[in-house]
Amino acid sequence: IKGLVVMSAELDAMYTALTLQRVPDVWSSVGYLSLKPLGTWFKDLVARFEFMESWLKMGPPDAFWMSAFFFPQGYMTAAQQTYARATKIPIDTLDFRTVVTKMTSPDDVDRPPEQGVYIYGAYVEGGRWDFDAQCLAESSPKETHVYMPVMWLDPVVKDLSAPRDPDVYDCPFYKVSSRAGTLSTTGHSTNFVRQLQLPTGAQRPEHWVRRSVALLSQLDE
Repeated sequence: IKGLVVMSAELDAMYTALTLQRVPDVWSSVGYLSLKPLGTWFKDLVARFEFMESWLKMGPPDAFWMSAFFFPQGYMTAAQQTYARATKIPIDTLDFRTVVTKMTSPDDVDRPPEQGVYIYGAYVEGGRWDFDAQCLAESSPKETHVYMPVMWLDPVVKDLSAPRDPDVYDCPFYKVSSRAGTLSTTGHSTNFVRQLQLPTGAQRPEHWVRRSVALLSQLDE
């Protein structure tokens, strides 16, 4: 501001990004994956800090906001690890069974599950969740994203010999809507989190594949 520092290419790029209400590359390169414009990105950043601060001061919440995690795959592995240690079951034999609850908000959760974890904050893209039928349904007019109820990730032992359930869609869960990512040094995708099993209702799983139905941990706006 005082003109004591020469404008570098990095400062110029940051100034341009801020002027255009975009997150500067120098921030996003060391931050979490997000497609939000600057204003909502900053609000989201504050909300993440508040979630983590509450966890630190008040103890683990009854339900976990998935978008708050820089590396949600690591959190899910930790949840499986907790169950594996409690039950003496090898963690590499475990998977999650997805149960969509009727709780529409984390405020409806009054206690954590006996095993596994409650998660919230996901949006379904390409379809919607039918609260009455408790299954996937076609999108309503002018609806592109629908907020999902609280979901229960219940640890179960994998049964590799079991036939595939024809009434369940293995829904991909992404951090952001681009649905594109790269493999990080941990071997995990920078965008894809995991598949969550959702009841298909009257349709076959292939129908929702053609609809490109997916879950997102955050929206672009």
